[in-house]
Amino acid sequence: MAQPGAELAQAIAAYQQGNRGEALKISRAILAREPDNSGAHYVLGVAQADAGEMAEALRALERAVALTPEKASFHITLGNLYLNLKRDATAANAFRRALAIAPNSAPAHANLATTLKRQGRLPEAAAEFHAALVLLRGASEDVATDPSQHETFRFASRAKLTHDIEQYDYLLARGALPPAFEQEIAAHREVHSELERRDAGGDNARRHALSDSQQARLSGSFNRLNYLPAETNWQEAALNPALGCREVQDQYTCAAPPTVIIDDFLSAASLAELRRFCLETTIWFDCKEHGGYLGAYLNEGFYSPLLFTLARELEARLPDIFAGHNLAQMWAFKYGVESAGTRLHADKAAVNLNFWITPDSALEDKTGGGLRLYDIAAPAEWRFESYNHQEKALRAEITRRGATCRDIPYKCNRAVIFDSSLIHETVPLRFRMGYENRRINVTMLFGERVEV
Repeated sequence: MAQPGAELAQAIAAYQQGNRGEALKISRAILAREPDNSGAHYVLGVAQADAGEMAEALRALERAVALTPEKASFHITLGNLYLNLKRDATAANAFRRALAIAPNSAPAHANLATTLKRQGRLPEAAAEFHAALVLLRGASEDVATDPSQHETFRFASRAKLTHDIEQYDYLLARGALPPAFEQEIAAHREVHSELERRDAGGDNARRHALSDSQQARLSGSFNRLNYLPAETNWQEAALNPALGCREVQDQYTCAAPPTVIIDDFLSAASLAELRRFCLETTIWFDCKEHGGYLGAYLNEGFYSPLLFTLARELEARLPDIFAGHNLAQMWAFKYGVESAGTRLHADKAAVNLNFWITPDSALEDKTGGGLRLYDIAAPAEWRFESYNHQEKALRAEITRRGATCRDIPYKCNRAVIFDSSLIHETVPLRFRMGYENRRINVTMLFGERVEV
């Protein structure tokens, strides 16, 4: 018979290999002999949670924490279960207990941030997201990385490296990076040339696994938090003060499906500030193979105070649309000269706000670069993987239901507010050469999508 420690290792291995039934069997056998084995309670709890047995999982994980309160990972897992059960205050306490034990736990900071965001406590959430970001992507190769982040340091595309080189040159010219950063730019150019030879003229958005040598040369800066501009204590209005709020709300609520287009959306000052933030901040870690565009997200640095001001103003000035819907997620996408843009998809939220911030003078093809919005929503019984990633299934649904689409032309400082379940995609685009001409769109999601 295997020793108890070996049995627990077998239970953990079975769970990690996807054999939940075996993990449950082994952990229960251990507990039959050792009812106070905290590790067995923990494995039992995570396996039960995966099986949807939430009450049983909660009992097991709470018991594991009670038996071994000094283990930060137990508190984090229990906190995640509380989040799943929408017990936000209890979840926050669990993550704070984990941080008291392990102050440098990036998962605990990030999960606490998610909890605070759900409670509408956006500045506090941003501070916790920032703490996690510094731990995961601080501007030093000595910063330990969480296993969940390894892929973003191991893979690159020419589209990603081209953007980063342009951004570093932009920052260097403004004195935002030290002259010594030229060495990092040279390493990026070198690896870019090597990928170009490997691509042999192929798609510049194709991702490549970096060799050990390439990773070593880029390790000091690639996908790291190299520059954050000084945080502004934004005191001005984010929305255009002249916005006709009653008219906007009436158009949205009367439209079928709910949609409204707003020009001159942001104030001139907030548009300039947000554009500065997007051009300067080195938070563009995610590069899509489809379209080659880059993404920056709320949990990884896209948390300008101006955007939190905007979220508050939307609820106050457009309550018929936004009241009762907390900010759920937000991101920005930045594109190269030409791109197919985002794939056909819908988003997991109640209300979608999308707006563009690159000057109209950058638009080369005046017919492209906008938003294609279909007049049907992803079915309520579909789950995220289907309506956000399965383009073929969405196109079949469009055909089956005889849906029509509307192309909303690109315009700087134009916003589109719509039911987030509506199927949509980018109109393929072509912008002028030059870093400051890259198309940037901002998306903010509010509330929860109704699903059955």
